[in-house]
Amino acid sequence: MEAPESLPKTRPIVKLSSIPAPTAATLALMTSLVLLAACASTTSSQPVTERLDPDTATTVTVIKKPIELVGAGAHGPTGNPFAFIAPFETDRMGKRALYLWVSAPATEGARHQPQLVCDGHALALPPVDSDISHLGLSSAPYPAPVPWDTQWYFQLSQDSLECMAAAQIVSVETYGADGVPSRFTAEAKDLTPLKEFNSH
Repeated sequence: MEAPESLPKTRPIVKLSSIPAPTAATLALMTSLVLLAACASTTSSQPVTERLDPDTATTVTVIKKPIELVGAGAHGPTGNPFAFIAPFETDRMGKRALYLWVSAPATEGARHQPQLVCDGHALALPPVDSDISHLGLSSAPYPAPVPWDTQWYFQLSQDSLECMAAAQIVSVETYGADGVPSRFTAEAKDLTPLKEFNSH
């Protein structure tokens, strides 16, 4: 007696109507996640950003990355050939103020503040105390590029900002204990963030 032929295996039929459609809440959540990711990406790529100091409620406007100025050789006790500058603006309940942050090599015993030079013209920038709490900030507007640099703060006028934004060359001169200056420079192609900050 012959064995009965095995029946072909059949796959279960699934009707599309049996697959639950995404609910309105699910769609809303997916849309929110996409928008949040897009906003985060946009914020991180912006050349000028605002952030709120959580301790003082001061809004501070900064550029994405400080401008790097290059020296003619090694400077300071560590031989660092770079200095950095960056503007920032504080907004304390509608009262706005402009400042300039400077980070550069400095020798111990130096008695002079750095000098900013815009296209060969020295800028008169009043120095600000390194304790920036009186500016309404609980922390520095920019992180120190290297731990051994010295950081300074200056009041920045609109005219000085516009000069640097339109300049062909901006320089920072620092002074050692002997009073001999060291110069760091940046050219117009590296000053684009100043233009963007000035027009924000």
